[in-house]
Amino acid sequence: MNRWVRLVLLALILLVLGLTARGWLPPLLAFLDANTDRLQGLEALAQLGLLALSGLVAFFGWRAWRDRRSDAAPITANAQNRGQAIAQGDGAGKVAVTGGVGGNVTNVTVAVLDPAQLERLLGRLLPTRAPADLREQTQAYLEHVVASYRYLDFRGMGMGDRVALRLPLLEMYVPLKARVERPQGETWARDLRLAGRRPTAEEAEAMGERLSEPTPVLDLLQRHDGLVVLGDPGAGKTTFLKYVALHLALGREADLGLSPRLPVLAPLSAYANALAVRDTPLDRFIADYYRERGIDLPLADMLAQALAAGRAMLLLDGLDEVKDLGRRRDVVDRVADFFTVQRQRGNKFILTSRIVGYNQVRRPIEGLTECTLVDFDDADIALFIEKWTLAIERAVQGAEQVAALSAERERTELLAAVQRNPGVRRLAANPLLLTVLALMKRQGVRLPERRVELYEQYVDILVQHWNLARGLGRAPAYSPDVKQVRKVLAPLALWMHETSPGIGLVKEPAMRRKLAEIYAAAQVDDPERASDRFLADVRDHANLLVERGSRQYGFIHLTFQEYLAAVALAQQGQQSVEPVTAALAAHVGDDNWREVSLLTVGYLGVVQDRPEAASAVLSALVAKRPGPPGAAVVLAGQALLDVGDVGVTPACRAEVIKALQAAMTDRNLPAGQRLAAGLALADLNVLPADLDELVAAPDWGFAI
Repeated sequence: MNRWVRLVLLALILLVLGLTARGWLPPLLAFLDANTDRLQGLEALAQLGLLALSGLVAFFGWRAWRDRRSDAAPITANAQNRGQAIAQGDGAGKVAVTGGVGGNVTNVTVAVLDPAQLERLLGRLLPTRAPADLREQTQAYLEHVVASYRYLDFRGMGMGDRVALRLPLLEMYVPLKARVERPQGETWARDLRLAGRRPTAEEAEAMGERLSEPTPVLDLLQRHDGLVVLGDPGAGKTTFLKYVALHLALGREADLGLSPRLPVLAPLSAYANALAVRDTPLDRFIADYYRERGIDLPLADMLAQALAAGRAMLLLDGLDEVKDLGRRRDVVDRVADFFTVQRQRGNKFILTSRIVGYNQVRRPIEGLTECTLVDFDDADIALFIEKWTLAIERAVQGAEQVAALSAERERTELLAAVQRNPGVRRLAANPLLLTVLALMKRQGVRLPERRVELYEQYVDILVQHWNLARGLGRAPAYSPDVKQVRKVLAPLALWMHETSPGIGLVKEPAMRRKLAEIYAAAQVDDPERASDRFLADVRDHANLLVERGSRQYGFIHLTFQEYLAAVALAQQGQQSVEPVTAALAAHVGDDNWREVSLLTVGYLGVVQDRPEAASAVLSALVAKRPGPPGAAVVLAGQALLDVGDVGVTPACRAEVIKALQAAMTDRNLPAGQRLAAGLALADLNVLPADLDELVAAPDWGFAI
């Protein structure tokens, strides 16, 4: 029961008691043996007090009713400062601005919409003579959208903090960029990276032969009636839909360059399930979907009014999550037909999908433009880190000046961690993985020297938790066990890296055979059936190993294949490190195996806490010097930096440093290896005993 209703009921009870006091108060006072001379005075005083108290409670009930209506109104802002200002509720139906990104306090007051503002907003969304109840229900729906998407959702990322993380989406959002197809006559030399690798021929075909330069997705939305936004898992597709929906619900459509529209967000996988039961038009499905989720609002009437007026924005998420190809094609046909009719009235559509999942059912439609999201570049990463650190310090510390100082320190450290290591930088290009990285940094994970710990936590999160937070509130019925999944994924990743180094894509039949082999070695009953179940579980629930085209699979990012391959190699050294040393020695000098080699040593020394084993591997590489001249020593030096002081013994550290110093001054080695040895020593904070003498030495082959 609402607070204002309880107060009104209490006021009525007090009023009745006050009006009837002459009837029940004298017997009560007599029962208490009160003095009869004072009875009449007490009776009048009590009656007056009850009536006054009734009026006071009624007044507070009216205030509570008024505040509830004010709190429910959408929120708007009229100023920005290097992005959106962060808004925090003060508990009285108002919103206080605590500053803009970058530490400057925004000189604006952000308040709830007053009745005139609300009237103008609803007047643009609904006909002039719309029923009063429909206007109230539309307002309630917009309030639901704001409540649902106003804050970023960190559930399922395995992280906590001293306070609950409530970071405003509008404050934190970094605009996405995408490439669109161009006409046949235009050319562009592509140099795309997808999930840390070059795109396959099938992915290239899905994206189109010729693509434009990166363009802000919001610019594309302004220019086109419909967008198909394609991207890898974690690229930010669903967050983009929430960002658009939130702006429209708040009445801030001008910030997006759009006109007022009713945002309606729904998952296409649920639409496919509805079509499997009966023939259901898209608009009817949307109304049913919200009603089934407990949102008791006449969305069918609202949507019908908005569509008729050309004021709807349909945000349709996750086409690739429709697993059955026939149903996926049916969904595309239904959405395409609906779009063709509704765009003529001025309505807009956004549909999201993974790249190849869309290519299989692609249907050219006039007015519907396809675009492919690109990775974050350095500027995007820096902007995210700036917004993230300031917002989280405000959430934790509150005080603006203290938060700004702490945020600047955190920003510098996190940005340096990303920039100093190419492996971490590759992960940071994905918005989801960058968010997880920032959360881990917040929890004290050291970056980037001990990346193996970072990747260990990444795998745990992506296998066990991520699916709980992704999408539009759809949770899986099954959560795979992390340890069991890793036992299978590690040897599978090693096989994939041996089969497809640098690309990491394998065909499903070969993968099924390898899975059956892994299960047979583990003495599992019916390995073929176990393989089918595992592949379905990982594909449908974990989203660490994903389908990338027609019966072709790969990891969400090549880094995770490299890490899990390293786990498999390290596990081969339980009894003796000789198999590990032999495996790494066979690939010294191969760029596709460099990360695997470094992570193998890191896993031995840090995760397994076996510094003696990691030291034995490095000592063997330094002693045997496999591969191109100097390459093994440089690899050992880079591994030493990667594991830190705790991952190897002091004797091993001294041995590797001595070998690096010798390599740096060895004129028989190629100049590039000598330079790499010197840089490794610099990263290890080891300076030569006589730097002037080394600089003056002839025949360096490179300039210092």
